[in-house]
Amino acid sequence: MRELTFKGFLAQYVKRLSKFDTNSLYKLAEEASSDNARLREPLFLFALYSGKQTVLLQATKDQHLFAEYQKMVSQYSAQQMTQMFEDNDSVLPNEYHKVWRSFQSQKNRGQSDDHTKELMRLKVKRLQEQYGVSNYRIYTDLQLNPGNVNAWLKHGVADKVSLDTARRTLRYVEGYLSKN
Repeated sequence: MRELTFKGFLAQYVKRLSKFDTNSLYKLAEEASSDNARLREPLFLFALYSGKQTVLLQATKDQHLFAEYQKMVSQYSAQQMTQMFEDNDSVLPNEYHKVWRSFQSQKNRGQSDDHTKELMRLKVKRLQEQYGVSNYRIYTDLQLNPGNVNAWLKHGVADKVSLDTARRTLRYVEGYLSKN
């Protein structure tokens, strides 16, 4: 799986925030100017990191956002913004930092999920020993891929199962004694 980039995150983020589900700078600029203020900062960052600052300025030339965007374009490049985000520079308005923190949260979600799956795996292993539940019983009863379940339970390969599958497995083993 490819690593999430800030540019890729911004493309997804503005599309999700838009009620039109679009990445068109003209449509997004109109929406940000009129009735969707949450789009303002992500839209600027999306244009900046996509190299489309000129298009954004053209799209906002008759709107109240033009002056703000023009000032930001003249002051910052994408590299400068990245450095300011990484340094947690207080010169930038907090709304821009919120977008960066959302990106960092989504980017690091996989690591957090892997840690959670490892904790679940350890608990499943303890319960398997306690109740005598085999891996075969788990993947057969839950209709899971045997290779993936074995890789996760025996070798701790967290990316072989989803967080949902890990939860289902743990619930199954926790309730195993009451079923049998």
